[in-house]
Amino acid sequence: MKTELKHASALGTLIVLGGSNIPWIETLEKAGWICHRCYDLRTAESLLLEVGPCVGVVDLTQDDFSLNGIAGVVNRNKQARWLALVREAQLNTETICQFIVSFCIDYFTSPVPESQLLKTIGHQLGMLQLERKVWPELGNFGQHGLQGNAAAMKKLRHQVTRMAAADMPVFVQGEIGTGKELVAQAIYQASTRAKATFVSVNCDAVNNSWTLVDDNHPAQNRCCFDAANKGVLYLDEISLLNDERQQELSRFLQDGYFTSIDGDLIKSDARLIVSTCYPLEELLASGKIREDLYYRLNVLGLVVPALRERGEDILLLAEYLLLKFSRQYNSMAKSLSEEAQKLLLHYPWPGNVRELIGQIKRAILLAESKVIEAEHFDLPRLCDDKQSLKKIREESERSALLTVLENNKGQISAAARELGVSRATMYRLLNKHDLVPPPRHFRQG
Repeated sequence: MKTELKHASALGTLIVLGGSNIPWIETLEKAGWICHRCYDLRTAESLLLEVGPCVGVVDLTQDDFSLNGIAGVVNRNKQARWLALVREAQLNTETICQFIVSFCIDYFTSPVPESQLLKTIGHQLGMLQLERKVWPELGNFGQHGLQGNAAAMKKLRHQVTRMAAADMPVFVQGEIGTGKELVAQAIYQASTRAKATFVSVNCDAVNNSWTLVDDNHPAQNRCCFDAANKGVLYLDEISLLNDERQQELSRFLQDGYFTSIDGDLIKSDARLIVSTCYPLEELLASGKIREDLYYRLNVLGLVVPALRERGEDILLLAEYLLLKFSRQYNSMAKSLSEEAQKLLLHYPWPGNVRELIGQIKRAILLAESKVIEAEHFDLPRLCDDKQSLKKIREESERSALLTVLENNKGQISAAARELGVSRATMYRLLNKHDLVPPPRHFRQG
């Protein structure tokens, strides 16, 4: 019995967004629940990602957050079972009602009926335990795109940890879709700046006032340097900034302030993390970035590995995404067939993690059983095309032989030693690809 109670306590995590003077939280904590109060939505989102399945309470009675902001967090974190606390008068507001219907399993009006609320929260704990039996891996949440056992990912995580501690600009380079923003968020979350704000800006949308435009709340528009003060400003694809904006960014890095078009001096202690899909040498050589800005930004740099470089980690990531999106889309799909696994491992993934996410979502929506098959993916069936694979292998083998012969100036014995094969095997390979040089070639050499 003690073991069961301890297990229930471990699952009994409650996250409360907003609100004040909540007496029933103390009651829950005495009963063994772990309770977290969040007054910042980004902090709440990081916590939800770390905690995994839990019960969430959204207190709307104090109007602490914009409804759109809360809806975004709740919608992205369906692993939590959400309850809403509202004032009676708020039930006459269409947007509040829509929020409750769309995202919450129940709601309570203020003053909160404590016994009924505690009973409901306790029941949701039982539902979480039931879900854990059906989805045993559901609690293993993490930054998808950053987990894995490949050497490249271990190196990346080590770099993230070290760079989080050094409060300097970071240059993140990687192909499109590799998860550069996830890396930036991981650096932010592991740093002392995690208590402040993470502001993400697409450089293609930067205007001359560096203003964050919120169409829903135009009065809340702020300069991104100001919005990221004490936190992190992430600039996605730095090459898209025009020369004038790059000059302004360079001056900000030098002086720590930005002069607005109205002449206002905006001081900010924002840490900059920028990204690009171009190799850094190409970025500089092609003139896509100013030299002065490049050298001020490129204090710390890291490269996010492409998905094709991550070997068996592709399957670990695919299974994580399958678990996550199967639950989100209420699908019965739970595993990948052997052929589907082979397909995912052989495909080169030019779109990286972003492409994998799209393919997993597609397969989940098409699957009608617990197992996802290869045909559910919209990918070329390279693993089934034996002729294609044979041709690819032969071309690769021929190219390797030509390279090693060139490196050894046509000396077959030396080339064989470099490849680690016998002289006889080397001749067999050369004959196979019609690469045996005529005898006079060696006499002349």
